[in-house]
Amino acid sequence: MKKISNNISFLIALLFTILVSFLYFNMKVTDNLSSKKIPVDTLLNSPANEPPQEPRFPIPENAFDKIERPDLIAIPALGESDQYLHLGLSEIFDEAVVRLLSKAILIEKIVATIDNLPRQHIAERMRPISAQENSFIVETQAGVDNFTLSARSYDRYTSLIDHLLMVDIDELANIYLRFYPLFQEAYEDLGYPQAYFNDRVIDVIEHLLNTPEVNDPIILHRPHVLYEFIHPELEALSGGQKLLIRLGIRNSAKVKQFLIDFKTLIS
Repeated sequence: MKKISNNISFLIALLFTILVSFLYFNMKVTDNLSSKKIPVDTLLNSPANEPPQEPRFPIPENAFDKIERPDLIAIPALGESDQYLHLGLSEIFDEAVVRLLSKAILIEKIVATIDNLPRQHIAERMRPISAQENSFIVETQAGVDNFTLSARSYDRYTSLIDHLLMVDIDELANIYLRFYPLFQEAYEDLGYPQAYFNDRVIDVIEHLLNTPEVNDPIILHRPHVLYEFIHPELEALSGGQKLLIRLGIRNSAKVKQFLIDFKTLIS
């Protein structure tokens, strides 16, 4: 069985380091639901094909006073930014979370992961947070070959999500805005020289907020090696939306509210 990447302290760094990290923190790939490479959203998946334009969601003007504070050290070049971003994040996140962050090309991994959330496939090698082993918990159904996603799976995420909600979201937004030029540079290097990363972040947040609310039981089947949602409309969702559903309806509601609050600070 494929293991689930225990990167959920997942998703958020859906939208910055912990938005994304949060969506993955408890998912290592052993019992993962399968992810087929099916186009999810043409607009979300093809920003590089759009003509040059002004950003749809420019960085808020009132953010520049915070970005250009004289007491802050100037941000370094992208290739030398890892330790600086680690330092900034260590001021708002628990040390145990910071230790899990990638030591190399952290900004590039955050950008790539966010960009991939609306797609069916999320590249394992570009995770911004180290994986921790944890099984994907399912329960059998008497008399049938189907399975249900166990409520014990949701419980694994609750304390991590609650920890996320204790983070000073204003400070998280300030770090994102301060390092934004490097996020933009990494996004252009990813293949989008005529697009804006903040536009992509907002689009991805909106995409995740549109994740359907799925009440228990969530029924799975296993036609081959991997588990799949038995309902085709759920199986056709993006990787990011499937991750939210796996959190359970209560936890996903908390994540969505966090994303709404974060969005208001960067748009």
